[in-house]
Amino acid sequence: MNGASRIFVQSMAIATAILFLNGINAVIQHFVGNDIAMEWYHPITIVLTGFFCSLPTVLLGDVYQWDRKTFWIRVSIHCLSLYAIVAGAGWLFRWYTDWDSFFSVSVIFFIVYVFVWISSHWLDKQDEKKINHALDTIRDEV
Repeated sequence: MNGASRIFVQSMAIATAILFLNGINAVIQHFVGNDIAMEWYHPITIVLTGFFCSLPTVLLGDVYQWDRKTFWIRVSIHCLSLYAIVAGAGWLFRWYTDWDSFFSVSVIFFIVYVFVWISSHWLDKQDEKKINHALDTIRDEV
């Protein structure tokens, strides 16, 4: 997957996962007795945050070429930098106003982070299978 398509796919995966988990959080909060409401601008800020969080991933490069130690160091730095982006966006766009809502944003971030890693890995494997199938087809014709 090239850089532009990776940015688009990850932006949409991040935004979709955040909106989905915020919906689940709203249902839980409703049954607990707390009502939470999204401002009119929150959906577009979530999409923008998804875009800004996908940019460092392109700079991360090919994770499959690193040794185990390098992998964990770079992924940790990547995770913390994205967490800083999300925390900053949450503060700027007023996604949270107290420590409880900040904690909710933090939990949602880490769930989304794991989801995007798993889905990106799955998409990479699908691309690899398609490429290998195309190469096998070319080899069979020759």
